[in-house]
Amino acid sequence: MMCVERTLTEGKRAGLAAGLGIATVHLVYSTIALLGGMALMSQPGTESLLSFAAGLLLLYFAARLWRRDLVVVTRGGAPSSFGRAYCSAICFGFLNPVTPALCAASLAAFASQIAAPGGLLPIGVFAGSLAWWSLLALGVSAVRQRLSTEILGIANRGAGVFLVVLGLSMLAKSFEALSTIAP
Repeated sequence: MMCVERTLTEGKRAGLAAGLGIATVHLVYSTIALLGGMALMSQPGTESLLSFAAGLLLLYFAARLWRRDLVVVTRGGAPSSFGRAYCSAICFGFLNPVTPALCAASLAAFASQIAAPGGLLPIGVFAGSLAWWSLLALGVSAVRQRLSTEILGIANRGAGVFLVVLGLSMLAKSFEALSTIAP
């Protein structure tokens, strides 16, 4: 939501800076996960446990997103600089406990499909994250004048439904893996 809110209140440049900051945090967390997380994922039974935890976490985030009240705020004065918006997004990303939790959830979700050589995974995560946040900032900027709290609420509900589907699929995956382990 930071990228969307920055784009709505300060414009496209601030939204792109926030997206670059968030992608930078994803690069760091995916590098850390690659160094230690993949070894953990290779332990028997760990993947199903992490899939279960990730599914519950995604359902929790879906519930929070569904209940979130939106307030569109317009900021007065000059927008913050690109560097300030970038640095604040990095600080928020590192201080936000949701960021590493979502990184772990996505690693658990896609661990079996990771085929990239180790060193390329963080670069791919960064490139994908940067592309997503850039497209989001540009898209929000393009429709900025037409967005209302009702439309943003519908978008939040849609994202919540998507997280529920992903969370339930993670839970199903963990139960399927547990059933193959159990005698």
